[in-house]
Amino acid sequence: MKKESVKKIKEEKKVQIKQEEKKQKSLITSRVLFITVLDKIYLVSLGLCFLGGTFTIFNGHIGNLNYGFWARVGYEILFLIVLFLIYLFMNWFYKCAAKTMLCLTKNQVYKEHYIPFKKSETSIPLNKITAVSAINIFWIFRCVVIHQYHRFPMVFFTWTNYEFKEKLNELITAEKENIENEFESRNIITKEMYKFVVYIGMALVGIIVLLGIVRFFTYMFNGERKLAGTYINEKNKIELNKNGNCSIEGLVDKVTQCVWTYDSDTKEISMNYEYEYSYYYSRYTSTSKGNITLKYNADEKNLEYKDMKFTKEK
Repeated sequence: MKKESVKKIKEEKKVQIKQEEKKQKSLITSRVLFITVLDKIYLVSLGLCFLGGTFTIFNGHIGNLNYGFWARVGYEILFLIVLFLIYLFMNWFYKCAAKTMLCLTKNQVYKEHYIPFKKSETSIPLNKITAVSAINIFWIFRCVVIHQYHRFPMVFFTWTNYEFKEKLNELITAEKENIENEFESRNIITKEMYKFVVYIGMALVGIIVLLGIVRFFTYMFNGERKLAGTYINEKNKIELNKNGNCSIEGLVDKVTQCVWTYDSDTKEISMNYEYEYSYYYSRYTSTSKGNITLKYNADEKNLEYKDMKFTKEK
């Protein structure tokens, strides 16, 4: 029994070897245009998005009361998640492009085309080909065009378009055999680059921590915090909060949102607010924006607006 099983295994290996030998290697294989630099293009694009997005999120005066540091950290985390999902999609597309090929054997032109969720194969016998053209557009955009009987031409963008055309013109005979698609399976971010991604991540965490420390001290020693409080003038009331928000009563009705900033050079407080209003003939309300600028009197510690003075509550 053991001898028969060993003999059977040997026969199966011989059949497997014969099947592998039947796979014919192509005379010339052309890959998709820019495939050798597509991963670099993707990496540069992702890097620019990463730098631009992070700069946009953390851009602003870190010492302002309404800077919102922790909210920006949350936005950065969401941004990194979205960027990672974009990377996965781009990596998937890159793998499909890396496997796509156009090759030539002694009897046919064979094409394997990959897109997400789909693989297509096209085989054109040499006796069905009427002509082959190699086209360069602005030198860098190259393609090979294979013309057939009663069919639309096959267009394949590749850097080796002239080599493919010359080899195809040399062929006379044809044979039908399986085509072996030899391609290197790799990701946009190679194993050698993982350490640099880790370094970038560590640097990002370090920068965020440093920004947090700077934000903490600038917030604690910010002179605007001393201005926070409630200021009253008869029926009018202005409240400046330490988090940069404010409220207005009397001067403007139906204020829904308000933020304030202080300019130490002009000693003025600027309040930007949103309020609701409606026309007498309509039951629907609309939202509009407004601004109030008050002068801060450091000696008397009150606010001046037109001919009104607002005194701070103790």
